[in-house]
Parts: sequence; structure tokens; C-alpha cells
Amino acid sequence: MSKSQQPVVVIIGANGFIGSHVVDKLAVQGKITVRAFDRFSRKPQYHAAPNVKTIKGSIDDDEALRKAFTGADYIIYSLSATNPFVSDSNPYADIHSLLRTIEIFELAIKQGVTKIAFISSGGAVYGRSAETGIAHEGAVPNPVSPYGICKLSVEHYLEYFKRKYTTDYIVYRLSNPYGPRQIVKHNQGVIPAFLHKILHDEDISIFGDGSMSRDYIYIEDAAEMIADSFMKPNKHAVYNIGSGQQTTLNDIVSELKKTLNKDISVLYKDAPQTFLYKTTISIERFCEEFGQPQLTSFADGLARTIDHHLRTEETEV
Repeated sequence: MSKSQQPVVVIIGANGFIGSHVVDKLAVQGKITVRAFDRFSRKPQYHAAPNVKTIKGSIDDDEALRKAFTGADYIIYSLSATNPFVSDSNPYADIHSLLRTIEIFELAIKQGVTKIAFISSGGAVYGRSAETGIAHEGAVPNPVSPYGICKLSVEHYLEYFKRKYTTDYIVYRLSNPYGPRQIVKHNQGVIPAFLHKILHDEDISIFGDGSMSRDYIYIEDAAEMIADSFMKPNKHAVYNIGSGQQTTLNDIVSELKKTLNKDISVLYKDAPQTFLYKTTISIERFCEEFGQPQLTSFADGLARTIDHHLRTEETEV
């Protein structure tokens, strides 16, 4: 425990889509000090709180990271330089990110951090295993993209550090989160991309025939599952985070059309060979150990996402 007599957690990528929501969920818990570390290329997305300290810095700056980690008990690593779409276009982009992630973990360990939480990817790590069946944490990972390969590599390094330094860790294999603060650029998600184009009267593009499906989870639900569990003793190293439900691209278009009461023009294109037809994961392990989460329905989550987008001037949802 840190000298502040309450746990200190450093969130790397704290101003990102996922990280900012985790900051908010931790802040309201109280009795914890949150250090929000990010380069802050946009204004803070999380809400100001007495127990949240904003730390501006680059992940390439060892000294800034050492200062952030000094006296900290935990880190939550919620940073990803790429996504499956980007990595498919540039299969080497994730390699630098992988190396730097491992270096950051070792820096944190040397500064006394006792537990690391890593936001991994459910669909990308399981790959074919989640496409052909329901992927439980015991399923053999079979990633088909450099993005998934690198996420899985980070997980293996965490196990290595546990054996070498006895540093505890927990991996969250997150499905497809959506909701407020998800930015349109960098292909961060189909929902913000679709919504942005629809509101600007542009055609939307869909790979395949629209029957491709994913497990979509409202971001606040995912962040709460992470915030409520990461400091607790964990029986396992890996947990899936998702809704347990499948939603197709055509379902998303239909729900957007109904909610916005607007015609939508769709262009169907051939899907790349590395794209997965579906990704189905089980959240049974998480529920058994940490309790059944209260999940937002897709219709309600999408309505909140649209409302947030319409109330902001920035290109994020």
C-alpha cells in the first residue's frame, strides 16, 4: 500500500475512450487516488474529481513515467496505438507498440507497482476460436491479425513478469465497446463511424453482406466491470468482458435508422481475408467470480451515444 494510506492507481491512456470511463468509475468509488496519465491531445474527457490527478506526459518519456509510478500500487494499461483495421493495412505498426508496452511494465515494476491490469482484446486474441464457437478463457487463442498477435504477446509477457518479479496481473479481454467519447478518426469503431457519416448525409460502407456480428458492450458497463474487479484478488489471470450478445452490422444500421428516423445509404464491399465473420465470447468466468453486471441494452446504449454526439461539437461519440 502507498504512503498516502489509500491505494494509488496509474491509468495509462487515461484520456482515451476506455481509459477516461475507467477514471470516472474509479473516482466515484472514493478511497483511491487516481493518476490519469496521457499526452492529452484533446481536453480531459473524464470528470474532474478531488481524487483524480491529471498527469500530462508521453509514454516514450521514461522520466515522466517513473514519476507517475512512484508510490503507486497499481497500473491499468488502457492504451493501443493501432486497431485491427490499421494493423491489417500495416502489419508492422504494432511491433513498436509491443516493445514499448513491455518496457513500460518493467519501469512500473521497478518503481514498486504490485499489480498490472491490461486491457486486451477478446475478438482479436481468440480469432478463429471466437468465430467458430463461444470463446471461453480456456480456449486456445488463434489470432488472425497483427493486432491480436501483439495483444496476446503482451499477455504472455505479463505471465513472464509474474514468474520473474512475482508481480500480480489481470487481463481483460474486452469485446467491442461503444458509447460516448469514442472518436470517429482512426477507425476506432463502426458505430461512431456510421453515426458520423449518417449525420453528414454520407454513404456508409459495410464489409461483407452486413451479417458480420460482434459482441458490443456499452462503454460504461465495461468500465464498471473493470473498476469493480481489478483491485480484488483474482482467481484467474484472464477474464472476458462483454455483453454475451451478438449484434450484426445490419442490426446496427436498422437501429440507427429507427432511432434517427432517417434514411441510410449503405455500400457493401468485399471483406478483407483477415476479417472475422463473428466474435463470440463467454463472460461466465467474470460473473461467477465478481457477480453478474447490470448491462445496458444495445438500443438504450445507442440512444445515449447518439444523444451525446448531438450535444457535443467534437467529432466523437
